[in-house]
Amino acid sequence: MNHWKLPAFLVIFTVLIAACGPGSSPAAVVPQPTSAVKQVAKPGGNLRYGSRAAVTMLDPSIHSSAPTGPISDQLYDPLIWQPEPNKFVPGLAESWEISPDSKVYTLHLRKDVKFHDGTLLNAAAVKFSLDRIVDPKTKSLQVAAIGPYDKSEVVDEYTVKITLKSTFPIFLNQLTTRALSPSSPTAVAKLGDKWARYSVGTGPFRVKAWPDDNTLVLERNPDYKWGPSFLNHQGPAYLDTITYKFIAEGSTRLIALESGEVDIIDEPPPEEAQRLKTDTRFRVDAVVIGGLPQVLNINVSRPPTNELAVRQAMLYAVDRKSMAKLIFFGALPPANGPFSSGSWAYWTGVESMYNYDLAKAKKLLDDAGWILNTKTGIREKNGQPLRIRHVTSTGYNSEKPATYVQAALKEVGIDDVVEAMAYEASAKRYADNDFELARLGYTGFDPDGSIRVAFHSSQITQGGLFNRSHINDPKIDALIDQGAAETDAAKRKEIYRQLQQIIMDQALIIPVNEQVLYQVFSVKAVQDFKTSTPGQGSPYLVDVWLDQAAK
Repeated sequence: MNHWKLPAFLVIFTVLIAACGPGSSPAAVVPQPTSAVKQVAKPGGNLRYGSRAAVTMLDPSIHSSAPTGPISDQLYDPLIWQPEPNKFVPGLAESWEISPDSKVYTLHLRKDVKFHDGTLLNAAAVKFSLDRIVDPKTKSLQVAAIGPYDKSEVVDEYTVKITLKSTFPIFLNQLTTRALSPSSPTAVAKLGDKWARYSVGTGPFRVKAWPDDNTLVLERNPDYKWGPSFLNHQGPAYLDTITYKFIAEGSTRLIALESGEVDIIDEPPPEEAQRLKTDTRFRVDAVVIGGLPQVLNINVSRPPTNELAVRQAMLYAVDRKSMAKLIFFGALPPANGPFSSGSWAYWTGVESMYNYDLAKAKKLLDDAGWILNTKTGIREKNGQPLRIRHVTSTGYNSEKPATYVQAALKEVGIDDVVEAMAYEASAKRYADNDFELARLGYTGFDPDGSIRVAFHSSQITQGGLFNRSHINDPKIDALIDQGAAETDAAKRKEIYRQLQQIIMDQALIIPVNEQVLYQVFSVKAVQDFKTSTPGQGSPYLVDVWLDQAAK
């Protein structure tokens, strides 16, 4: 197979920054350390995977999150692979053409691919899958990923022509994402309400069983022979099965790994990350993920956070560097703006915009008429306390930062009422606009994806409703749209610099921490482990095999 690259005028420079310390690597595909003599892969075995959150949706075209994405990636193949920045490799589409105006993408599909249920992958299946994302009935949270999609046409059985409403140069990148991976039309119709848990793709593994709500078993797809060229082999996976055990508590996951109950875990407790890097029993795979880091969106549509002075005071009141050290023990770096340092569009200027300054925070509030009540310690104006409702998800990485921010804001007289709840409950509160401060993180390979979903006005009422700041600013919208349409890399970067400055000038977020994909596994038992590109960060488990003697 040939490797494909973007035309020069579309090249987007991307940087993947790895976490510091032993075991990290700046490469998009992280190779397993090898000895002088290469071991021969041994088929068979069950990989036991301790994952941090129970999943309910395996269809990436409807919804994808940090916990669900790596599982969905075993069930689905992309239309095009992107093993490293701007290197495009045939996937389900073996070749493609792009019109000069970047509005029409013609894909020529492989002729030997079947979905897990035996349905043939053809142009009609691709059209069905893309149309399904924009169908209001599916309530897909991935509408932003498909961009200005207009329609798909079946040219012949294995050729599909995708037309966009406007120029969208990054659409080739979007075709490499899990969101646009095809699903079986037959299975969607047949499974009905069961589809979310038994999704059917073309990937190296398929759903075997749900023994209980905290256990998912995938089995090898025996017909798989269309793996990407950059992996070790293109045939069926070596593993017989993968058993995901959903273990919410980080310390419990780590105990399961160290006791041999599981072979691999994600997201170890931050306080243990550095120790694990020096433990010769394990390998720590860690990369900073591109896109929107973990932030707290400040809701501009509700008082008192509709006041710029209040929002800016909140930013000056939070010592983000100390928060990262105290809560994440150096495992997760502090965030500084709407892009992580793992994004190619990251502007270092955000790092000096809101340095910790309690005096400045207090003066902003004083000047805005918020007077400190010395009895309660909370500021008031016109008889109303300076109180905000801080809605977040349960879990260490959400609740601990919320508690830190709560204490920091109390220092300047802001009553931050933290309400931690299950993700589904928090999502409803966000959708109902019933909050003043909200948690959000959104990984993405290209900056358009994360900046659009978090700050474009269309995302207040559409898509995943991820514009939790409720900012409706024509200038921000125009710049986001320009960034998506621009074909010159340098001009795109300047557009995103302007966006970062505007977003921080308006104090629309409190940056919290960068997202680092951590996976820890038995270095002897788990062989040939690799992770994918930034913004996805999933393991390629088709190549993984188990040294049973080492277990």
